[in-house]
Amino acid sequence: MQSIVSRGKSIKEAVQTGVELLEVSKRDVHIEVLQNPAKGFLKMGSKQAVVRLTLLNENRETSVKTDVSPSPGLSEEQAEVNDWFAQAEYFFDKVEVDRIEPEINQPPKKSFQPTEGEMLERNGAVWVEDGRLMVEPGTHKLPIITIPKEITLYRNQHPVDEKTFILSANDSYRLVIEDQIKETEWSITIDHNKLKAYLEVNPGYKITRTIQDAEPSSHLTLAFKEEKQTYLTLTERDIKEDMQEKSILQNIDQIELMRAVRNTEPETYTIARGVAPADGKDGWLELMVDTHIKEGMHEDDQGKVDFRETKVFPNIETGDIIGIVHPSVEGSSGYSVFSETIPPKPVYPVILRLGKGVKLIGDQVVAKEFGRPHIEERGQLVKIMIMPKLLHSGDVNLESGNISFFGDVEITGEVHNGMKIEAQGNVIIAKNISGSVCNATGAISVKGNVISSDLSAGQSNMVTSKLSMLVGILKQDIDRIIAVITQLVNSPGFKSTDFAKGGLQPLVRILMEKKFQDFRPRAKRYVQLVKEGRAQLDDERWEETAEQISSLFVNLSAKPMSLNIFTHLSQKLAALQEEVELFDETKSTVSVQNVLNSRIHAGGNLFIKGQSCVNSRIHAGGYMTITGTLRGGEAYAEKGMYIGGTGAESGTPTNLSVPSNATIKIGTALEGTVLKIGNRKIVLTEDHYAVTASINAKGQIILR
Repeated sequence: MQSIVSRGKSIKEAVQTGVELLEVSKRDVHIEVLQNPAKGFLKMGSKQAVVRLTLLNENRETSVKTDVSPSPGLSEEQAEVNDWFAQAEYFFDKVEVDRIEPEINQPPKKSFQPTEGEMLERNGAVWVEDGRLMVEPGTHKLPIITIPKEITLYRNQHPVDEKTFILSANDSYRLVIEDQIKETEWSITIDHNKLKAYLEVNPGYKITRTIQDAEPSSHLTLAFKEEKQTYLTLTERDIKEDMQEKSILQNIDQIELMRAVRNTEPETYTIARGVAPADGKDGWLELMVDTHIKEGMHEDDQGKVDFRETKVFPNIETGDIIGIVHPSVEGSSGYSVFSETIPPKPVYPVILRLGKGVKLIGDQVVAKEFGRPHIEERGQLVKIMIMPKLLHSGDVNLESGNISFFGDVEITGEVHNGMKIEAQGNVIIAKNISGSVCNATGAISVKGNVISSDLSAGQSNMVTSKLSMLVGILKQDIDRIIAVITQLVNSPGFKSTDFAKGGLQPLVRILMEKKFQDFRPRAKRYVQLVKEGRAQLDDERWEETAEQISSLFVNLSAKPMSLNIFTHLSQKLAALQEEVELFDETKSTVSVQNVLNSRIHAGGNLFIKGQSCVNSRIHAGGYMTITGTLRGGEAYAEKGMYIGGTGAESGTPTNLSVPSNATIKIGTALEGTVLKIGNRKIVLTEDHYAVTASINAKGQIILR
């Protein structure tokens, strides 16, 4: 063998292998480098050194011609160009295969696509091994890394803020990932009644993170694993110390505290409880009689039905117990979680206003006379009186005279022209009423027709109605007078000696002339109304206040005046105003058959049952129902109305109006009917049937 091709990881190793095969020394061979070694990348694409060794003769010349082999000075680029197969074929021809490394027998795969290793060699690679970041720059590019927020990349001991970072082989890198610990969150709150203390616990946790190893890649996104464990840091001692600071001392629930510090789920615990106070009971009036008016027809003892008796008024005898006054009952105290005493709600006694016909004997309200019990309640204030009933048999005419009665009135006949009926209660007229006036604080029921008459049900047409409008204004003015005088007396420039010498009269005179010029006319009007309506006023305080007002402001008495007198007068007026407002007008209904050329006012509902209501002005504080037709005139209802037919073929105007929140329903509405809802008004230009008028969202009247 004169020549041999050998290989090794380096040229030195390849030469050494060759000389060992030839069993000579290096000085006895001519060495030709056929292929320089290449380091390769990750064991991919690496090349071994390939040399040819040719024995030298005595003249130190080679005995074999090597015309096809690359010279030792062959450039690296030229060496790469040589085909591996050609090298192998050459090797097989010259070398004993059995003595060469077996891998030489494996023909390399030939591919025209770059391998993964070649790509990594070209683009660079980054990978994670045992939590350490490994970087290998490429021949054409540098590797890139994407860093999640949980991981911090240190470059030369400095943290990198960029989320995506280009790695360089000249720098050192270190990965750090932090574990996360969340402390247990908890708080103590008290309910608004101070009866319960709540502990809200949201257990903490600990998250352990580990950076995952990753295979080499040109662009690596770091990944990590998380392990979450409950991390309980709340102790019973912590809770009790906070409760101590908050002064929560009462009825601590030890079991709940133990659950709170051991439970691993969010939860709210009731850790302390107080005791709620037991409320008492206000005083009340226990009624012993029936006070409700029974509606509808009924049979008498013989089984006969009286169609005139559609309402039955309850009556009581003298000496009957109307009701029993029960005192208020005090409650018992409780205590809060702070050991504070919680008092029960205050209780109030019943306040009785006893009118005519009743008296209080012990705790019993007793009727002093026969009549209908009339009871009005507003909160703890209860007003009781006996409403006597006047039964007038026959007609009301010149022979009988007018009727004015403090109680209910029932007339079995007609009411003739020019007559007047006034009642502090209900009025029932069995037949027609013509050319007359009927005023009642309660309901009015006319079983016949109403012709050219004025009917008014409710307090608005009575003396109290007129007084009610004055009492509020007078009270307001008196309060202002008190305030002005108080301010003047307390002013630094005012001398108390002046007040002592002249009293309040000069101040009142000045105020009347300068600031309250309208007060005296109102005061005179009040005094006059009380004087005229004395018979219809069932409360003596009306007269008492009238006398005081007359003395203080009308006649300007020379008696000494003090602010206390004005204050007491203001309090009396306030009490009267409250009782006036107590009156419930919803019970002041009007029920009639037909109406012609009349005026009707009802504090509550108005019901016209007959076939027509012609050329009349009717008003209802509640709902208005006219089953027949309304021809001409005006109708207003506070809560809406239904009318069977409206309008007149003669062209007489028929005006209907309701508030903006109410509706008008009409069976047949003739052309020319005027509808007013709130501030909107329309005139029907054609006939309508089964129509409902209301205000839409745009504030316009719509017909449906």
